[in-house]
Amino acid sequence: MNAEIGTKTEPRAAGGDELGPIPRGVLRFADFDVDMDRGELRVGGSVIALRPKSFALLVYLARHPGRLLTKDELIEAVWPDVAVTDDSLVQCISELRAVFGDGDQRRIKTVPRRGYLLDALPVDTPSADEAVERGAGTVDRHGSSRVPPRRGSVLWLSAFVTVCTVSLTGVLWFGFAHRGQNDAVVSKNTITVLPLVGVGGDNAADLAEAVTEDVTIEVSRLPDTLVIGYPTGHLPAGDDGDAQGVGRRLGVAYVLSGSVERQGEAVSIALKLQASATGALLWSGRFDYAEQAGWNWRRDVTARIANELKVRIDEAETPFDRPYAGRMFAAIDPALRGWRLLKRIHTREEPQRARALFEQALQIDPDSASALAGLALSHITEVLTRWSNAPDIQTAFAAQAIERSLALQPNDPRANYVRSLVLSAQGRIDEADQAIQRVLSLYPNQPRALQRLGFLRLQQGRPEEVAAPVMLSLRLDPLDAEQVSLGQFTLGMAEFHLRHDEAAYAHMRQATINSPQNGFAWQWLAAIDALHGRSEQARNNLVEYQKRIPGHTVSGLKASESSRNAAFWQERNRFYKGLRMAGLPE
Repeated sequence: MNAEIGTKTEPRAAGGDELGPIPRGVLRFADFDVDMDRGELRVGGSVIALRPKSFALLVYLARHPGRLLTKDELIEAVWPDVAVTDDSLVQCISELRAVFGDGDQRRIKTVPRRGYLLDALPVDTPSADEAVERGAGTVDRHGSSRVPPRRGSVLWLSAFVTVCTVSLTGVLWFGFAHRGQNDAVVSKNTITVLPLVGVGGDNAADLAEAVTEDVTIEVSRLPDTLVIGYPTGHLPAGDDGDAQGVGRRLGVAYVLSGSVERQGEAVSIALKLQASATGALLWSGRFDYAEQAGWNWRRDVTARIANELKVRIDEAETPFDRPYAGRMFAAIDPALRGWRLLKRIHTREEPQRARALFEQALQIDPDSASALAGLALSHITEVLTRWSNAPDIQTAFAAQAIERSLALQPNDPRANYVRSLVLSAQGRIDEADQAIQRVLSLYPNQPRALQRLGFLRLQQGRPEEVAAPVMLSLRLDPLDAEQVSLGQFTLGMAEFHLRHDEAAYAHMRQATINSPQNGFAWQWLAAIDALHGRSEQARNNLVEYQKRIPGHTVSGLKASESSRNAAFWQERNRFYKGLRMAGLPE
């Protein structure tokens, strides 16, 4: 798996570590709060997701600010009855530094061979007079006073703000109607859309998956609404579709679930919206469409959900094209099957099988924008996973197909995402960056697009800008193990380019834990081991990499890199040096 397209395996829950009781109260600092009652970190009023062990480590650090804490003390505090190595601690430290944008280690300092120190001053809640004097007499949505950062006191805050505010010609790309202090995104509603169950004919599951994605995209465009992703076709053990269980696991206020029943062109969608805190049914409804020409669930379902969440749809927003309107019905099914295949890539055969389905659809309907975008993705997938024997030819095919698709449906976020992949393969990195920002303007909660934005910043020689969007993507899609693995992998590359090899190694190790089939993460482990003299470990990790992705050479990998940025290559050459030392053939 590489940083742009991940080879998929069977999904499983990510980060299932449990946590014992945490002390109560709120630990306030000048620039962030550690809320032990709610089990969350807030920076600038916005909640930042952390894995349970990382949060427990932050709590312990925050209860002892300015004090050197040994590794043994921290391990005993966070893993009291479990035998763990230093890697577990390093991994949590790396996650905290990524959240704080603490690439220069000013916030969480490493004291070599001794331990770690949180360099932050706790603050008391200001009086009313102090708040007025500071211009900060506001209360956030959790009821805690928010103290603005002192000017020039926290360089890391600018990195965090990038998480929440990516500028698109002066407009907040999230499209949220309300912003809090420091331009941090404030989301009134948090919701997850569970995978809809397909009922009926052989192709009901394909259509149900497409409807789930349609609804998720539209709900993410509602003001003050944050959609947390849920793995397709997977319910974690213990949830069993229960709204309260899902709510606890994801930290969302609302859960949308239901089914799609299909009989030929007739489709019925049954939905229910529940409050996760109580499991109470807030609304249920059924949408019936007698024929394909009337399929418009994006409009119908979203309007009803917006009403229940008490948010107003902005009629001035970019409208979505209706992907099924006017399309020849016989072409829809093979296109849906092709897209479903591309979401579950295990081997080299899947892109080829998907391409055959898209070509079948285009023989029936040459103007199927969905099939054209899928055709482009099937080609560019093989190029970016380095499976192609003719990458230039396949890239050219992909470029032609995606431009035709976008001419038919310019507002399709999925097609715009594929265009970014194509531009990247062509070495047009800055244009690929613009294309991915276009995706985020159309589908604000798209985790894969956020991860891709981080990867493009790495290719542009700006590794310090990678963590912000990638950490947000992990907050938006925390249960998809493949997606989490890809995010950890991207964070690891950025840390390596920042010369933080210890943190890079921890991220790559976590990427292999989330998805052992992530071959490129094993590759990076081998390179870092070799650079630091761990020869036997480097050889073992190289074997794991070559088992998953055989046949690669150093020169072949270098030739497939699309970036021409000098800063990028300065660090990338160090990585290739490590691969040579590990034993990868030239």
